[in-house]
Amino acid sequence: MAYSGKKLSIVIDYLTEYIKNNELKEGQRLPTESEMINATGVSRVTLRRALANLQEDKYIVSIQGSGYFVGSGLSTSQSHTVPIILSYDHQNSQILNIVSGAQSYLKSKMCDLEVHVSSRDPEAEKEMLLQLYKQGCRCVILFPVSSEDNNDLYFHLLQSGMNIIFIDRRPKNITCCNSVLSDNMTGGYLATKHLLDLGHRNIAMFGLEPLEHASTLYERHMGFLYALKENGIPIPEKTYFYCDYQLQNNDTDYIFAKENNITAVFAATDYAAVDIATLAYKRGMRVPEDLSIIGFDNLNITTVFAPQISTIDQSFTKLGEAAAEIAYGCFTKKNRGYIQKIIPVKLIPRESTKKRNTSF
Repeated sequence: MAYSGKKLSIVIDYLTEYIKNNELKEGQRLPTESEMINATGVSRVTLRRALANLQEDKYIVSIQGSGYFVGSGLSTSQSHTVPIILSYDHQNSQILNIVSGAQSYLKSKMCDLEVHVSSRDPEAEKEMLLQLYKQGCRCVILFPVSSEDNNDLYFHLLQSGMNIIFIDRRPKNITCCNSVLSDNMTGGYLATKHLLDLGHRNIAMFGLEPLEHASTLYERHMGFLYALKENGIPIPEKTYFYCDYQLQNNDTDYIFAKENNITAVFAATDYAAVDIATLAYKRGMRVPEDLSIIGFDNLNITTVFAPQISTIDQSFTKLGEAAAEIAYGCFTKKNRGYIQKIIPVKLIPRESTKKRNTSF
Protein backbone atom coordinates (compact mmCIF):
# COMPACT_ATOMS: atom_id res chain seq x y z
CA MET A 1 0.00 0.00 0.00
CA ALA A 2 1.43 3.40 -0.99
CA TYR A 3 1.25 6.22 1.54
CA SER A 4 1.47 9.94 0.84
CA GLY A 5 1.59 13.17 2.81
CA LYS A 6 3.80 16.11 3.73
CA LYS A 7 5.80 14.27 6.40
CA LEU A 8 6.49 11.37 4.06
CA SER A 9 7.63 13.85 1.42
CA ILE A 10 10.15 15.27 3.93
CA VAL A 11 11.76 11.82 4.21
CA ILE A 12 11.77 11.27 0.46
CA ASP A 13 13.23 14.75 -0.19
CA TYR A 14 15.94 14.10 2.40
CA LEU A 15 16.97 10.77 0.88
CA THR A 16 16.88 12.14 -2.66
CA GLU A 17 19.21 14.99 -1.70
CA TYR A 18 21.43 12.68 0.35
CA ILE A 19 21.90 10.28 -2.56
CA LYS A 20 22.49 13.13 -5.00
CA ASN A 21 24.92 15.09 -2.80
CA ASN A 22 26.94 11.99 -1.92
CA GLU A 23 26.76 10.61 -5.49
CA LEU A 24 25.69 7.21 -4.22
CA LYS A 25 25.31 4.28 -6.59
CA GLU A 26 23.25 1.11 -6.42
CA GLY A 27 24.19 -1.03 -3.42
CA GLN A 28 25.77 1.75 -1.38
CA ARG A 29 24.70 2.25 2.23
CA LEU A 30 22.15 4.85 3.36
CA PRO A 31 21.91 6.48 6.81
CA THR A 32 20.52 4.48 9.71
CA GLU A 33 16.92 4.95 10.87
CA SER A 34 18.11 6.98 13.87
CA GLU A 35 20.16 9.25 11.62
CA MET A 36 17.19 9.74 9.28
CA ILE A 37 14.88 10.59 12.20
CA ASN A 38 17.37 13.14 13.55
CA ALA A 39 17.78 14.70 10.10
CA THR A 40 14.08 14.90 9.22
CA GLY A 41 12.34 15.25 12.58
CA VAL A 42 9.64 12.70 11.72
CA SER A 43 8.48 9.83 13.89
CA ARG A 44 9.75 6.28 13.45
CA VAL A 45 6.30 5.20 12.19
CA THR A 46 6.27 7.91 9.50
CA LEU A 47 9.87 7.09 8.54
CA ARG A 48 9.09 3.43 8.07
CA ARG A 49 6.04 4.20 5.96
CA ALA A 50 8.19 6.34 3.67
CA LEU A 51 10.88 3.67 3.50
CA ALA A 52 8.21 1.06 2.69
CA ASN A 53 7.07 3.22 -0.23
CA LEU A 54 10.61 3.40 -1.58
CA GLN A 55 11.25 -0.32 -1.08
CA GLU A 56 8.06 -1.16 -2.97
CA ASP A 57 9.51 0.47 -6.08
CA LYS A 58 13.03 -0.88 -5.47
CA TYR A 59 14.48 2.60 -4.89
CA ILE A 60 16.02 1.35 -1.67
CA VAL A 61 16.73 -2.12 -0.31
CA SER A 62 16.53 -3.22 3.33
CA ILE A 63 18.84 -5.98 4.52
CA GLN A 64 17.96 -7.27 7.98
CA GLY A 65 20.73 -6.52 10.44
CA SER A 66 22.65 -4.41 7.94
CA GLY A 67 20.44 -1.39 7.19
CA TYR A 68 19.26 0.36 4.02
CA PHE A 69 20.98 0.57 0.65
CA VAL A 70 20.41 2.30 -2.70
CA GLY A 71 18.18 0.09 -4.87
CA SER A 72 18.12 -0.81 -8.54
CA GLY A 73 15.07 1.30 -9.39
CA LEU A 74 16.55 4.62 -8.37
CA SER A 75 18.82 5.41 -11.30
CA THR A 76 16.02 5.05 -13.85
CA SER A 77 13.39 6.87 -11.78
CA GLN A 78 15.53 10.02 -11.43
CA SER A 79 15.24 10.61 -15.18
CA HIS A 80 11.43 10.65 -15.10
CA THR A 81 9.89 14.08 -15.43
CA VAL A 82 6.18 14.22 -16.11
CA PRO A 83 4.89 17.27 -17.99
CA ILE A 84 1.42 18.58 -17.23
CA ILE A 85 -0.39 21.06 -19.50
CA LEU A 86 -3.09 23.03 -17.74
CA SER A 87 -5.88 25.00 -19.34
CA TYR A 88 -5.23 27.51 -16.61
CA ASP A 89 -7.76 29.99 -15.32
CA HIS A 90 -5.99 32.51 -13.08
CA GLN A 91 -9.19 33.00 -11.07
CA ASN A 92 -9.40 29.32 -10.19
CA SER A 93 -6.96 28.69 -7.35
CA GLN A 94 -8.24 25.11 -7.06
CA ILE A 95 -6.48 24.28 -10.32
CA LEU A 96 -3.23 24.61 -8.36
CA ASN A 97 -4.44 21.72 -6.20
CA ILE A 98 -4.17 19.50 -9.28
CA VAL A 99 -0.48 20.42 -9.44
CA SER A 100 -0.10 19.86 -5.70
CA GLY A 101 -1.71 16.41 -5.90
CA ALA A 102 0.42 15.35 -8.87
CA GLN A 103 3.61 16.67 -7.28
CA SER A 104 2.90 14.88 -4.01
CA TYR A 105 2.49 11.52 -5.73
CA LEU A 106 5.45 11.91 -8.08
CA LYS A 107 7.72 13.09 -5.28
CA SER A 108 6.92 9.87 -3.39
CA LYS A 109 8.27 8.05 -6.48
CA MET A 110 11.30 10.36 -6.76
CA CYS A 111 9.98 11.85 -10.01
CA ASP A 112 9.45 15.47 -11.02
CA LEU A 113 6.53 17.45 -12.44
CA GLU A 114 7.00 20.01 -15.21
CA VAL A 115 4.14 22.53 -15.46
CA HIS A 116 3.00 24.13 -18.73
CA VAL A 117 0.09 26.58 -19.08
CA SER A 118 -1.99 26.85 -22.26
CA SER A 119 -4.00 29.86 -20.99
CA ARG A 120 -7.16 28.32 -22.52
CA ASP A 121 -5.65 28.79 -25.99
CA PRO A 122 -6.07 25.73 -28.28
CA GLU A 123 -3.16 26.80 -30.48
CA ALA A 124 -0.86 27.19 -27.50
CA GLU A 125 -1.91 23.75 -26.27
CA LYS A 126 -1.22 22.28 -29.71
CA GLU A 127 2.27 23.80 -29.88
CA MET A 128 3.13 22.54 -26.39
CA LEU A 129 2.08 18.98 -27.21
CA LEU A 130 4.00 18.95 -30.49
CA GLN A 131 7.11 20.40 -28.86
CA LEU A 132 7.04 17.82 -26.08
CA TYR A 133 6.65 15.02 -28.61
CA LYS A 134 9.59 16.32 -30.68
CA GLN A 135 11.68 16.40 -27.50
CA GLY A 136 11.03 12.70 -26.99
CA CYS A 137 8.30 12.98 -24.37
CA ARG A 138 5.96 9.99 -24.51
CA CYS A 139 3.80 10.71 -21.47
CA VAL A 140 1.90 13.89 -20.57
CA ILE A 141 -0.95 14.87 -18.25
CA LEU A 142 -3.37 17.16 -20.08
CA PHE A 143 -6.15 19.39 -18.78
CA PRO A 144 -7.64 20.16 -22.23
CA VAL A 145 -8.91 23.56 -23.30
CA SER A 146 -12.14 21.84 -24.37
CA SER A 147 -13.55 18.52 -25.52
CA GLU A 148 -13.67 19.77 -29.13
CA ASP A 149 -10.30 21.40 -29.91
CA ASN A 150 -7.19 19.49 -31.04
CA ASN A 151 -8.92 16.10 -31.17
CA ASP A 152 -7.20 15.19 -34.45
CA LEU A 153 -3.84 15.93 -32.83
CA TYR A 154 -4.69 13.86 -29.75
CA PHE A 155 -5.60 10.92 -31.96
CA HIS A 156 -2.38 11.25 -34.00
CA LEU A 157 -0.20 11.42 -30.88
CA LEU A 158 -1.97 8.48 -29.27
CA GLN A 159 -1.47 6.44 -32.44
CA SER A 160 2.20 7.46 -32.43
CA GLY A 161 2.75 5.96 -28.99
CA MET A 162 2.32 8.98 -26.74
CA ASN A 163 0.50 8.36 -23.46
CA ILE A 164 -1.89 11.24 -22.76
CA ILE A 165 -3.69 11.26 -19.42
CA PHE A 166 -6.73 13.49 -19.85
CA ILE A 167 -7.76 15.19 -16.65
CA ASP A 168 -11.14 16.81 -15.80
CA ARG A 169 -12.57 16.38 -19.30
CA ARG A 170 -12.23 13.86 -22.10
CA PRO A 171 -12.00 14.58 -25.84
CA LYS A 172 -15.06 13.99 -27.98
CA ASN A 173 -15.10 10.73 -29.97
CA ILE A 174 -11.91 9.38 -28.36
CA THR A 175 -12.83 6.66 -25.90
CA CYS A 176 -9.64 4.57 -25.85
CA CYS A 177 -7.51 6.83 -23.67
CA ASN A 178 -6.29 7.31 -20.12
CA SER A 179 -8.47 9.71 -18.16
CA VAL A 180 -9.17 10.95 -14.64
CA LEU A 181 -12.55 12.61 -14.16
CA SER A 182 -14.78 13.63 -11.30
CA ASP A 183 -18.09 11.77 -11.09
CA ASN A 184 -19.88 14.55 -12.94
CA MET A 185 -23.10 12.68 -13.64
CA THR A 186 -23.56 11.80 -9.97
CA GLY A 187 -22.73 15.40 -9.07
CA GLY A 188 -25.40 16.72 -11.44
CA TYR A 189 -27.86 14.25 -9.97
CA LEU A 190 -27.04 15.20 -6.35
CA ALA A 191 -27.36 18.92 -7.05
CA THR A 192 -30.73 18.53 -8.76
CA LYS A 193 -32.01 16.07 -6.15
CA HIS A 194 -31.11 18.59 -3.44
CA LEU A 195 -33.27 21.22 -5.12
CA LEU A 196 -36.11 18.73 -5.64
CA ASP A 197 -35.97 17.72 -1.98
CA LEU A 198 -36.45 21.38 -1.09
CA GLY A 199 -39.72 21.38 -3.03
CA HIS A 200 -38.55 23.02 -6.26
CA ARG A 201 -40.13 21.71 -9.45
CA ASN A 202 -39.25 24.31 -12.11
CA ILE A 203 -35.47 24.01 -12.19
CA ALA A 204 -33.16 25.36 -14.88
CA MET A 205 -29.57 24.34 -15.58
CA PHE A 206 -27.26 27.25 -16.40
CA GLY A 207 -23.66 27.50 -17.63
CA LEU A 208 -21.15 29.94 -19.08
CA GLU A 209 -20.36 27.97 -22.24
CA PRO A 210 -22.16 25.69 -24.70
CA LEU A 211 -23.02 22.21 -23.46
CA GLU A 212 -20.87 20.49 -26.08
CA HIS A 213 -17.76 22.50 -25.16
CA ALA A 214 -16.74 20.15 -22.35
CA SER A 215 -17.61 16.57 -21.49
CA THR A 216 -17.98 17.66 -17.87
CA LEU A 217 -20.95 19.86 -18.77
CA TYR A 218 -22.62 17.09 -20.77
CA GLU A 219 -22.19 14.59 -17.92
CA ARG A 220 -23.55 17.02 -15.32
CA HIS A 221 -26.49 17.71 -17.60
CA MET A 222 -27.19 13.98 -17.84
CA GLY A 223 -27.30 13.77 -14.04
CA PHE A 224 -29.65 16.76 -14.00
CA LEU A 225 -32.05 15.08 -16.43
CA TYR A 226 -31.91 11.76 -14.60
CA ALA A 227 -32.93 13.38 -11.31
CA LEU A 228 -35.88 15.10 -12.99
CA LYS A 229 -37.05 11.88 -14.63
CA GLU A 230 -36.64 9.87 -11.44
CA ASN A 231 -38.90 12.30 -9.61
CA GLY A 232 -41.57 12.43 -12.33
CA ILE A 233 -40.80 16.00 -13.40
CA PRO A 234 -41.76 16.64 -17.06
CA ILE A 235 -38.67 17.44 -19.14
CA PRO A 236 -39.12 20.86 -20.80
CA GLU A 237 -38.23 21.47 -24.42
CA LYS A 238 -35.12 23.41 -23.40
CA THR A 239 -33.13 22.12 -20.44
CA TYR A 240 -29.82 24.01 -20.60
CA PHE A 241 -29.29 27.76 -20.69
CA TYR A 242 -26.03 29.67 -21.06
CA CYS A 243 -24.46 33.06 -21.66
CA ASP A 244 -20.97 34.52 -21.47
CA TYR A 245 -19.67 35.62 -18.09
CA GLN A 246 -21.32 38.78 -16.67
CA LEU A 247 -23.54 39.23 -19.71
CA GLN A 248 -27.25 38.78 -20.33
CA ASN A 249 -29.12 37.24 -23.25
CA ASN A 250 -32.40 35.52 -24.10
CA ASP A 251 -31.47 32.54 -21.92
CA THR A 252 -31.04 34.63 -18.78
CA ASP A 253 -34.19 36.58 -19.66
CA TYR A 254 -36.09 33.28 -19.78
CA ILE A 255 -34.79 32.17 -16.38
CA PHE A 256 -35.82 35.42 -14.72
CA ALA A 257 -39.20 35.86 -16.45
CA LYS A 258 -41.95 35.61 -13.81
CA GLU A 259 -44.32 33.75 -16.12
CA ASN A 260 -41.85 30.85 -16.35
CA ASN A 261 -41.89 30.43 -12.56
CA ILE A 262 -38.33 29.09 -12.30
CA THR A 263 -37.55 28.90 -8.59
CA ALA A 264 -34.16 27.16 -8.66
CA VAL A 265 -31.03 26.93 -10.81
CA PHE A 266 -28.41 24.20 -10.99
CA ALA A 267 -25.32 26.05 -12.20
CA ALA A 268 -22.81 23.90 -14.09
CA THR A 269 -19.89 25.55 -12.28
CA ASP A 270 -19.42 27.74 -9.23
CA TYR A 271 -18.56 30.69 -11.47
CA ALA A 272 -21.87 30.17 -13.26
CA ALA A 273 -23.62 30.10 -9.87
CA VAL A 274 -22.06 33.39 -8.81
CA ASP A 275 -22.84 34.90 -12.21
CA ILE A 276 -26.54 33.95 -12.19
CA ALA A 277 -26.85 35.11 -8.58
CA THR A 278 -25.31 38.48 -9.46
CA LEU A 279 -27.68 38.88 -12.42
CA ALA A 280 -30.61 37.98 -10.17
CA TYR A 281 -29.65 40.71 -7.70
CA LYS A 282 -29.49 43.24 -10.54
CA ARG A 283 -33.10 42.35 -11.35
CA GLY A 284 -34.23 42.85 -7.78
CA MET A 285 -34.44 39.17 -6.92
CA ARG A 286 -33.21 37.64 -3.68
CA VAL A 287 -31.13 34.49 -3.25
CA PRO A 288 -32.37 32.11 -1.94
CA GLU A 289 -35.76 33.65 -1.08
CA ASP A 290 -36.77 34.15 -4.73
CA LEU A 291 -34.26 31.87 -6.45
CA SER A 292 -32.29 28.95 -5.00
CA ILE A 293 -28.91 28.35 -6.64
CA ILE A 294 -26.43 25.50 -6.40
CA GLY A 295 -23.07 25.30 -8.17
CA PHE A 296 -20.39 22.70 -8.88
CA ASP A 297 -16.67 22.56 -7.94
CA ASN A 298 -16.55 23.93 -4.36
CA LEU A 299 -14.20 26.78 -5.26
CA ASN A 300 -13.12 29.33 -2.67
CA ILE A 301 -15.48 31.90 -4.17
CA THR A 302 -18.48 29.93 -2.86
CA THR A 303 -17.65 30.75 0.76
CA VAL A 304 -16.87 34.46 0.29
CA PHE A 305 -19.94 35.24 -1.81
CA ALA A 306 -23.07 36.35 0.05
CA PRO A 307 -24.99 34.18 0.53
CA GLN A 308 -22.53 31.29 0.61
CA ILE A 309 -23.15 29.07 -2.40
CA SER A 310 -24.36 25.48 -2.09
CA THR A 311 -22.22 23.32 -4.33
CA ILE A 312 -20.90 19.92 -5.34
CA ASP A 313 -17.40 19.29 -4.04
CA GLN A 314 -14.84 17.67 -6.32
CA SER A 315 -11.28 16.95 -5.18
CA PHE A 316 -8.81 18.61 -7.52
CA THR A 317 -5.98 17.20 -5.41
CA LYS A 318 -7.18 13.64 -5.99
CA LEU A 319 -7.53 14.33 -9.72
CA GLY A 320 -3.85 15.30 -9.78
CA GLU A 321 -2.75 12.34 -7.67
CA ALA A 322 -4.64 9.83 -9.81
CA ALA A 323 -3.31 11.29 -13.07
CA ALA A 324 0.26 11.18 -11.74
CA GLU A 325 -0.20 7.56 -10.68
CA ILE A 326 -1.28 6.61 -14.21
CA ALA A 327 1.66 8.53 -15.68
CA TYR A 328 4.07 6.74 -13.36
CA GLY A 329 2.54 3.42 -14.42
CA CYS A 330 3.25 4.32 -18.04
CA PHE A 331 6.94 4.88 -17.23
CA THR A 332 7.32 1.68 -15.26
CA LYS A 333 5.27 -0.38 -17.74
CA LYS A 334 2.88 -1.40 -14.94
CA ASN A 335 -0.20 -0.24 -16.83
CA ARG A 336 -2.00 -2.68 -19.08
CA GLY A 337 -4.41 -1.04 -21.47
CA TYR A 338 -6.09 2.26 -20.79
CA ILE A 339 -7.01 3.37 -17.28
CA GLN A 340 -10.08 5.52 -16.65
CA LYS A 341 -10.58 6.68 -13.08
CA ILE A 342 -13.65 8.37 -11.62
CA ILE A 343 -13.18 10.49 -8.48
CA PRO A 344 -16.21 10.67 -6.11
CA VAL A 345 -18.01 13.95 -5.42
CA LYS A 346 -20.26 15.10 -2.56
CA LEU A 347 -23.03 17.60 -1.87
CA ILE A 348 -22.19 20.72 0.18
CA PRO A 349 -25.46 22.50 1.19
CA ARG A 350 -25.04 26.16 2.14
CA GLU A 351 -27.08 29.36 2.31
CA SER A 352 -28.01 29.80 -1.36
CA THR A 353 -30.63 27.02 -1.36
CA LYS A 354 -33.79 26.79 0.74
CA LYS A 355 -37.27 25.31 0.69
CA ARG A 356 -39.47 26.66 -2.06
CA ASN A 357 -41.68 29.55 -1.06
CA THR A 358 -45.27 28.30 -1.47
CA SER A 359 -46.99 31.39 -0.06
CA PHE A 360 -47.75 32.80 -3.50
